[in-house]
Amino acid sequence: MVFESTGAGVALLLGRGLFAAVLGFMALGNLLDLEETVGYAAHKGAPAPRILVPLSSVALIGGAASILVGAFPAVGALLVIGFLVGVTPVMHDFWGQEGEDRQNELIHFLKNAGLAGAALVFLALSTAAWPYAVGPSVV
Repeated sequence: MVFESTGAGVALLLGRGLFAAVLGFMALGNLLDLEETVGYAAHKGAPAPRILVPLSSVALIGGAASILVGAFPAVGALLVIGFLVGVTPVMHDFWGQEGEDRQNELIHFLKNAGLAGAALVFLALSTAAWPYAVGPSVV
């Protein structure tokens, strides 16, 4: 069993909480300042930003919540990965920027890459029963 010790289960729960908090903060920020976020996405060349920004933000919240509570974490991880893979290269194109803008976009790009890596770990662990989960772990 992957989570035989209490410490491993608690570490997974804390990791889920931190991961979901960061994603939730990002998604809620997008939704609470929707007009500005849509405008920025349009400026960056994102397709159909009026539709995709709120839709992808809601999907991100759903994915984060799924991982947080441990209900269908594979689905949640896939939602998060889909969001990050779709959004990151469009919104954080550091290679096309200069100076401080380049550094800023690089930081956001790397943050999102790290979050995608964590989502991949949650996806890999999704076939195991998660301790402190309120729903079915395995799809």
